[in-house]
Amino acid sequence: MYVIGTAGHVDHGKSTLVEKLTGIDPDRLREEKERGMTIDLGFAWLPLPDGNEVSIVDVPGHERFVNNMLAGVGGIDMALLVVAADESVMPQTREHLAILDLLQVKRGLVAVTKRDLVEDDWLDLVSVEIEDLLEGTTLEGTPVMPVSGTTGEGLPELIAAIQQRLDEGEPRKDLGRPRLPIDRALASAKARSSIYPSPASRSATDAGSTIGPSQPRS
Repeated sequence: MYVIGTAGHVDHGKSTLVEKLTGIDPDRLREEKERGMTIDLGFAWLPLPDGNEVSIVDVPGHERFVNNMLAGVGGIDMALLVVAADESVMPQTREHLAILDLLQVKRGLVAVTKRDLVEDDWLDLVSVEIEDLLEGTTLEGTPVMPVSGTTGEGLPELIAAIQQRLDEGEPRKDLGRPRLPIDRALASAKARSSIYPSPASRSATDAGSTIGPSQPRS
């Protein structure tokens, strides 16, 4: 399964877009719902037109939570850079793009959210600013697509574009050795064990498969 990671400035509509695309609210924490802001990573999955599914990792956009953002995009196959049409490029737009460039993420799409809040002339200016920002990065030439989580405008086209971008790249290599890198540890004083969430890679696994720690090489 391919993994898509969101990126973009705080309050530009990343979580709203994920929910509109998938029907799953990635903001699962009580604090996130109270504050109306993503704090930790959220997860969802999206059925594609060809019948396959992709996993989506929704990342926080606030500068204070950039470490969580880094944990979310470390193993993605494609980036979904989100820019709000009414604000255009903002500081964390630039920061998240720089991170994606550093990680050599070469497949992506730009979703210009809140399209329903601006006129066409303003939308054209925002699109040009985004295209200029992408120049010289691994995402140079990435399609810029206006969407609205309120009206649903552009969402079918965005899903079709996600399918096309994933089809354009090389499929993931199945090395027959699943790997689950540990990037976070979740535990509490009452917990009897720790949970280590992270995206699996390197091989496909089926329900019921037994997975254990790799044996040291001799």
